[in-house]
Amino acid sequence: MVRKIAIITFIAIVLILLYLPIVWMIVFSFSDTPSFSNWNGFTFQNYIDLFTGQSSNAERIQEAVVNTLFVGAFTSLLSTILGTLGAIGLHAIHSKRIKAAYSTVNQIPMINSEIVTAIALALLFTLISTTFEISSGSWLETAIKLILAHTTFCTPYVLLNVLPRLQKSDNKIYEAALDLGCTPAKAMWKVVIPDIMPGIVIGALLSFTLSIDDFIITKINVTSFETLSTLLYGLKSGKHPLPADIKALFTIIFFVVFAAIMIIYSPKKKSQTNK
Repeated sequence: MVRKIAIITFIAIVLILLYLPIVWMIVFSFSDTPSFSNWNGFTFQNYIDLFTGQSSNAERIQEAVVNTLFVGAFTSLLSTILGTLGAIGLHAIHSKRIKAAYSTVNQIPMINSEIVTAIALALLFTLISTTFEISSGSWLETAIKLILAHTTFCTPYVLLNVLPRLQKSDNKIYEAALDLGCTPAKAMWKVVIPDIMPGIVIGALLSFTLSIDDFIITKINVTSFETLSTLLYGLKSGKHPLPADIKALFTIIFFVVFAAIMIIYSPKKKSQTNK
């Protein structure tokens, strides 16, 4: 009994430490003060300023949101495709040594320090632009460079989410589809992909979140392209308080992610997965 109470208490403390700052941010998103300590009355003004563009940083915020969502969406798409194909290929390897070697290589981008990856990518992009005489600077070129950079560290996470689903799946279903006349490509699309779809969706959401959160790789590899992470760094520099509408923006982002997770892990989805 004492052990059970201790475990519950420990879990409660961890959850409080994790979610109390988020709750605090949500509460103060309904106050027009930039401070997180002085309540200035309940108001929707932060959300009004955010959607109507009336705040002093409205243009920078809107540009950063568009840039972040654009890069995050295409990074998630590219990482999901590469990670899913990589997981399928890794699962098809029968040699345990080769499979272990590929798994180790896949984990290096996740274990490696992000600053090392950022500098390596910066050197690579500089070499490419110098060799092929590419004059970088346009919005699209910068976005593509950032998408490729984010894809390098997001793809391994997708692979690690898809691979366990493949290991739990029954290979006999795929073989049965081939025996019934399906081509390998059609059997893969009609049988294997739906079976591992939960892992693919989680990997896609994770890569999207990682792309939104990234700061070091983004800051080192691009200069004239502002995302939410670099925007916050710029607004916070000089020890100035963050604008009040920033709290409203990240409150909306939190509830969008929360709603997506609830949809994915809804009882209906679970029952379909178990079937």
